Amino acid sequence: MSAAHHPPPERSAALPQVTRADTAEPAGWAGDSVPARVIDHDRPCPGTAILTVRPWSRLPHRPGQAVPVHTPHHPGRWRWYSPANAPRPDGTIELHVRAVPAGAVSASLVNEVRPGDLLHLGPPRDTGLHLRDGDLLLVAGGTGLAPLRALVEQVAAAPDGRRVTLIAATRTFTDLYDAITLDTLQQAHDWLTIVPAFSHDPHAAPAEQGDALTLALRHHRPHHQVYVCGPPALLDDARRQLPLAGVPVDRLHLPEPPRRTKTHR
Repeated sequence: MSAAHHPPPERSAALPQVTRADTAEPAGWAGDSVPARVIDHDRPCPGTAILTVRPWSRLPHRPGQAVPVHTPHHPGRWRWYSPANAPRPDGTIELHVRAVPAGAVSASLVNEVRPGDLLHLGPPRDTGLHLRDGDLLLVAGGTGLAPLRALVEQVAAAPDGRRVTLIAATRTFTDLYDAITLDTLQQAHDWLTIVPAFSHDPHAAPAEQGDALTLALRHHRPHHQVYVCGPPALLDDARRQLPLAGVPVDRLHLPEPPRRTKTHR
Protein backbone atom coordinates (compact mmCIF):
# COMPACT_ATOMS: atom_id res chain seq x y z
CA MET A 1 0.00 0.00 0.00
CA SER A 2 1.35 3.42 -0.95
CA ALA A 3 2.17 5.85 1.88
CA ALA A 4 -0.11 8.32 0.16
CA HIS A 5 -3.26 6.29 0.80
CA HIS A 6 -5.68 5.54 3.62
CA PRO A 7 -5.15 8.41 6.11
CA PRO A 8 -6.12 7.82 9.73
CA PRO A 9 -8.72 9.78 11.72
CA GLU A 10 -6.20 11.96 13.57
CA ARG A 11 -6.72 15.57 14.64
CA SER A 12 -4.70 18.72 14.10
CA ALA A 13 -4.17 21.68 16.39
CA ALA A 14 -7.28 23.22 14.86
CA LEU A 15 -9.27 20.04 15.47
CA PRO A 16 -7.82 18.97 18.79
CA GLN A 17 -10.27 16.63 20.49
CA VAL A 18 -7.96 13.64 20.20
CA THR A 19 -4.20 13.24 20.25
CA ARG A 20 -2.06 15.98 18.74
CA ALA A 21 0.65 13.48 17.77
CA ASP A 22 0.83 12.12 14.23
CA THR A 23 -0.61 8.66 13.62
CA ALA A 24 0.29 5.89 11.21
CA GLU A 25 -2.29 4.95 8.61
CA PRO A 26 -4.62 2.13 9.75
CA ALA A 27 -5.89 -0.66 7.56
CA GLY A 28 -9.30 -0.32 5.96
CA TRP A 29 -9.47 3.47 5.48
CA ALA A 30 -11.66 4.12 2.45
CA GLY A 31 -10.75 6.70 -0.17
CA ASP A 32 -7.66 7.62 -2.14
CA SER A 33 -5.51 10.69 -1.70
CA VAL A 34 -4.94 13.49 -4.19
CA PRO A 35 -1.46 14.90 -4.91
CA ALA A 36 -1.26 18.64 -4.21
CA ARG A 37 1.59 20.99 -5.15
CA VAL A 38 2.67 23.61 -2.61
CA ILE A 39 2.55 26.94 -4.45
CA ASP A 40 3.10 29.26 -1.50
CA HIS A 41 4.57 28.88 1.99
CA ASP A 42 4.51 31.79 4.42
CA ARG A 43 5.70 31.86 8.03
CA PRO A 44 3.94 34.91 9.51
CA CYS A 45 5.13 34.18 13.06
CA PRO A 46 7.41 31.63 14.75
CA GLY A 47 6.07 28.09 14.69
CA THR A 48 3.20 28.85 12.31
CA ALA A 49 2.91 28.53 8.54
CA ILE A 50 0.28 29.33 5.93
CA LEU A 51 0.48 26.95 2.98
CA THR A 52 -1.38 27.32 -0.31
CA VAL A 53 -1.62 24.08 -2.25
CA ARG A 54 -3.08 23.20 -5.64
CA PRO A 55 -4.48 19.65 -5.86
CA TRP A 56 -3.93 17.86 -9.14
CA SER A 57 -7.68 17.32 -9.28
CA ARG A 58 -10.32 19.39 -7.55
CA LEU A 59 -10.91 18.39 -3.94
CA PRO A 60 -14.66 18.63 -3.17
CA HIS A 61 -14.37 20.20 0.28
CA ARG A 62 -16.87 22.42 2.09
CA PRO A 63 -16.18 25.12 4.72
CA GLY A 64 -15.70 23.60 8.16
CA GLN A 65 -14.63 20.19 6.90
CA ALA A 66 -11.25 18.60 7.65
CA VAL A 67 -8.75 17.07 5.25
CA PRO A 68 -6.00 14.57 6.15
CA VAL A 69 -2.58 15.77 4.96
CA HIS A 70 0.55 13.72 4.25
CA THR A 71 4.07 14.90 3.45
CA PRO A 72 6.63 12.53 1.89
CA HIS A 73 9.10 13.75 4.53
CA HIS A 74 7.29 11.36 6.91
CA PRO A 75 5.95 8.31 5.03
CA GLY A 76 2.80 6.82 6.48
CA ARG A 77 2.13 9.74 8.81
CA TRP A 78 -0.96 11.97 8.41
CA ARG A 79 -2.54 14.91 10.14
CA TRP A 80 -5.99 16.51 9.91
CA TYR A 81 -6.34 20.16 8.90
CA SER A 82 -9.35 22.30 8.07
CA PRO A 83 -8.96 24.43 4.94
CA ALA A 84 -9.08 28.13 5.76
CA ASN A 85 -10.98 29.01 2.60
CA ALA A 86 -14.26 28.30 0.92
CA PRO A 87 -13.87 26.50 -2.43
CA ARG A 88 -12.08 28.70 -4.97
CA PRO A 89 -12.45 28.79 -8.76
CA ASP A 90 -8.80 27.74 -9.17
CA GLY A 91 -9.18 24.84 -6.72
CA THR A 92 -6.39 26.01 -4.40
CA ILE A 93 -6.58 25.27 -0.68
CA GLU A 94 -5.07 27.25 2.19
CA LEU A 95 -3.83 25.38 5.25
CA HIS A 96 -2.90 26.97 8.59
CA VAL A 97 -0.33 24.90 10.47
CA ARG A 98 1.19 25.29 13.91
CA ALA A 99 4.08 23.01 14.82
CA VAL A 100 3.08 21.00 17.91
CA PRO A 101 4.95 18.62 20.23
CA ALA A 102 5.13 15.03 18.98
CA GLY A 103 3.81 16.24 15.62
CA ALA A 104 6.33 15.26 12.98
CA VAL A 105 3.94 16.19 10.15
CA SER A 106 3.09 19.62 11.54
CA ALA A 107 6.76 20.40 12.22
CA SER A 108 7.67 19.32 8.69
CA LEU A 109 4.90 21.43 7.14
CA VAL A 110 6.12 24.47 9.05
CA ASN A 111 9.89 24.03 8.86
CA GLU A 112 10.75 21.76 5.93
CA VAL A 113 8.14 22.03 3.20
CA ARG A 114 8.75 24.63 0.49
CA PRO A 115 6.97 25.82 -2.67
CA GLY A 116 7.20 23.16 -5.34
CA ASP A 117 6.97 20.27 -2.87
CA LEU A 118 4.25 17.69 -3.27
CA LEU A 119 1.80 16.80 -0.48
CA HIS A 120 -1.12 14.38 -0.49
CA LEU A 121 -4.63 15.23 0.65
CA GLY A 122 -7.15 12.61 1.71
CA PRO A 123 -10.94 12.82 1.31
CA PRO A 124 -12.65 15.67 3.23
CA ARG A 125 -14.71 14.77 6.28
CA ASP A 126 -17.37 16.63 8.26
CA THR A 127 -16.53 17.99 11.72
CA GLY A 128 -19.91 19.49 12.66
CA LEU A 129 -18.81 23.05 11.83
CA HIS A 130 -21.23 23.66 8.95
CA LEU A 131 -23.39 26.79 8.72
CA ARG A 132 -26.65 26.97 10.62
CA ASP A 133 -29.40 29.57 10.26
CA GLY A 134 -29.01 32.91 12.02
CA ASP A 135 -26.30 35.32 13.06
CA LEU A 136 -22.93 33.85 13.96
CA LEU A 137 -20.48 34.33 16.81
CA LEU A 138 -17.23 32.62 15.83
CA VAL A 139 -14.54 32.14 18.48
CA ALA A 140 -11.10 31.12 17.22
CA GLY A 141 -8.00 30.28 19.22
CA GLY A 142 -4.72 30.03 17.30
CA THR A 143 -4.99 28.06 14.07
CA GLY A 144 -8.55 27.15 15.05
CA LEU A 145 -9.18 30.28 12.99
CA ALA A 146 -8.93 28.26 9.75
CA PRO A 147 -12.36 26.55 9.57
CA LEU A 148 -14.10 29.62 10.99
CA ARG A 149 -12.54 31.89 8.38
CA ALA A 150 -13.78 29.44 5.76
CA LEU A 151 -17.31 29.88 7.14
CA VAL A 152 -16.91 33.66 6.84
CA GLU A 153 -15.90 33.22 3.20
CA GLN A 154 -18.94 31.00 2.64
CA VAL A 155 -21.23 33.74 3.94
CA ALA A 156 -19.37 36.32 1.83
CA ALA A 157 -19.95 34.26 -1.31
CA ALA A 158 -23.73 34.41 -0.81
CA PRO A 159 -24.71 37.14 1.71
CA ASP A 160 -28.12 36.42 3.20
CA GLY A 161 -28.58 39.25 5.69
CA ARG A 162 -26.96 37.53 8.64
CA ARG A 163 -24.35 39.26 10.76
CA VAL A 164 -21.09 37.60 11.77
CA THR A 165 -18.77 38.40 14.69
CA LEU A 166 -15.39 36.69 14.70
CA ILE A 167 -13.26 36.66 17.86
CA ALA A 168 -9.64 35.96 16.86
CA ALA A 169 -7.76 35.08 20.04
CA THR A 170 -3.98 34.98 20.48
CA ARG A 171 -1.50 35.81 23.23
CA THR A 172 -0.12 39.00 21.61
CA PHE A 173 -0.56 41.03 18.45
CA THR A 174 2.48 39.39 16.84
CA ASP A 175 0.76 36.01 17.21
CA LEU A 176 -2.21 37.16 15.10
CA TYR A 177 -0.79 35.42 12.05
CA ASP A 178 -3.66 36.08 9.59
CA ALA A 179 -4.19 39.76 10.39
CA ILE A 180 -3.93 41.05 6.81
CA THR A 181 -6.56 38.69 5.43
CA LEU A 182 -8.87 39.34 8.37
CA ASP A 183 -8.58 43.10 7.88
CA THR A 184 -9.30 42.70 4.16
CA LEU A 185 -12.42 40.68 4.91
CA GLN A 186 -13.70 43.19 7.45
CA GLN A 187 -13.12 46.13 5.10
CA ALA A 188 -15.05 44.35 2.35
CA HIS A 189 -18.14 43.32 4.33
CA ASP A 190 -20.22 45.58 6.57
CA TRP A 191 -21.99 42.57 8.12
CA LEU A 192 -18.69 41.26 9.52
CA THR A 193 -17.12 42.38 12.80
CA ILE A 194 -13.68 41.05 13.70
CA VAL A 195 -12.54 41.41 17.30
CA PRO A 196 -8.97 40.45 18.24
CA ALA A 197 -8.54 39.09 21.76
CA PHE A 198 -5.06 39.39 23.27
CA SER A 199 -4.59 37.49 26.51
CA HIS A 200 -1.00 38.61 27.23
CA ASP A 201 -0.52 41.93 25.41
CA PRO A 202 -0.42 44.94 27.77
CA HIS A 203 -0.29 47.28 24.78
CA ALA A 204 -3.62 46.12 23.36
CA ALA A 205 -6.64 48.40 23.54
CA PRO A 206 -8.82 47.71 26.58
CA ALA A 207 -11.64 46.35 24.39
CA GLU A 208 -9.19 43.80 22.92
CA GLN A 209 -7.61 42.60 26.17
CA GLY A 210 -8.72 39.29 27.58
CA ASP A 211 -9.08 35.64 26.70
CA ALA A 212 -11.22 34.30 23.88
CA LEU A 213 -14.28 33.35 25.92
CA THR A 214 -14.32 36.55 27.98
CA LEU A 215 -14.50 38.65 24.82
CA ALA A 216 -16.92 36.24 23.21
CA LEU A 217 -19.37 36.67 26.06
CA ARG A 218 -19.14 40.46 25.75
CA HIS A 219 -20.34 40.15 22.16
CA HIS A 220 -22.76 37.27 22.62
CA ARG A 221 -26.46 37.78 21.92
CA PRO A 222 -29.20 35.22 22.67
CA HIS A 223 -29.92 34.58 18.99
CA HIS A 224 -26.30 33.78 18.05
CA GLN A 225 -25.13 30.45 16.71
CA VAL A 226 -21.81 30.10 18.57
CA TYR A 227 -18.86 28.24 17.09
CA VAL A 228 -15.60 27.64 18.97
CA CYS A 229 -12.45 26.13 17.50
CA GLY A 230 -8.92 26.06 18.87
CA PRO A 231 -6.65 24.29 21.36
CA PRO A 232 -8.04 21.55 23.62
CA ALA A 233 -8.05 23.82 26.69
CA LEU A 234 -10.21 26.38 24.87
CA LEU A 235 -12.70 23.71 23.83
CA ASP A 236 -12.85 22.28 27.34
CA ASP A 237 -13.46 25.74 28.80
CA ALA A 238 -16.10 26.53 26.18
CA ARG A 239 -17.93 23.28 26.81
CA ARG A 240 -18.00 24.00 30.53
CA GLN A 241 -18.29 27.78 30.80
CA LEU A 242 -20.46 28.93 27.93
CA PRO A 243 -23.63 27.01 28.88
CA LEU A 244 -23.25 28.30 32.46
CA ALA A 245 -23.01 31.83 31.02
CA GLY A 246 -26.29 31.42 29.14
CA VAL A 247 -25.28 30.04 25.74
CA PRO A 248 -27.89 27.39 24.82
CA VAL A 249 -26.27 24.00 24.29
CA ASP A 250 -28.12 23.55 21.00
CA ARG A 251 -26.52 26.79 19.73
CA LEU A 252 -22.98 25.89 20.78
CA HIS A 253 -20.92 24.15 18.10
CA LEU A 254 -17.47 22.65 18.67
CA PRO A 255 -15.44 20.48 16.27
CA GLU A 256 -16.11 16.77 16.35
CA PRO A 257 -13.87 13.94 15.12
CA PRO A 258 -13.97 13.91 11.30
CA ARG A 259 -16.69 11.65 9.94
CA ARG A 260 -18.09 10.72 6.57
CA THR A 261 -19.64 13.56 4.65
CA LYS A 262 -23.29 14.43 5.15
CA THR A 263 -25.38 16.82 3.09
CA HIS A 264 -25.97 20.25 4.64
CA ARG A 265 -27.96 23.17 3.40
